Amino acid sequence: MATEHAHAAGHAAHHDEHVDHQGNANFAVWCGLAALTFTTGTFVASNVYLRAWSPQKFVLDDALLQNLPYVATLFSIISAVLLIIAGAFFVRDRWRAFNATLAVAALTYAVVLLTQFRLMIWFAGYSKQVATIYAPTAAIQFLLNVVGMILIGVAGWYSSFQNKASINRFFPVAMNVWLYSTISGILILLVENVMTWGQFAAWCGIKLTS
Repeated sequence: MATEHAHAAGHAAHHDEHVDHQGNANFAVWCGLAALTFTTGTFVASNVYLRAWSPQKFVLDDALLQNLPYVATLFSIISAVLLIIAGAFFVRDRWRAFNATLAVAALTYAVVLLTQFRLMIWFAGYSKQVATIYAPTAAIQFLLNVVGMILIGVAGWYSSFQNKASINRFFPVAMNVWLYSTISGILILLVENVMTWGQFAAWCGIKLTS
């Protein structure tokens, strides 16, 4: 009986060696992010369509609300750069530099979170029309950045014990979320705040006139 248990345990261990846990984790994260992309894209597409359909109702007139998305995107880019630098320090086993860079990244991420939260609340109270197309996107971005902040906290927790093995498994997966947050934020900023409907249509190759 003991021999059978030992054989089964050995077989399980042998099978586990051939499982790419890192690859599976990355795949699972990107499956979730792909689903989030379609959800966010629905609201972004509605934003573009409704702004073209009735600009006087759906275009923001408040200068602060027009400028804050740029602030959030700027700090999101800074955070992503800092996290990439932190990853480089980790690879070189420079724990002090890794922890310091991670701490600064957490501060910049906090600015993004605060800005996104304010935008979400202000969009929701601006008007029914603006709440329809801006607030959901802001809420999605805010929740995504909450996840990003939690991941930074987990990375800091592991680094406090200098747990290299755990960080080595965790950091690449978390980096997917951090980079996705930044890239999606840039794209949303361009579509919702920078490009007009005509420019977006031209970019898509749509002819507005015959």
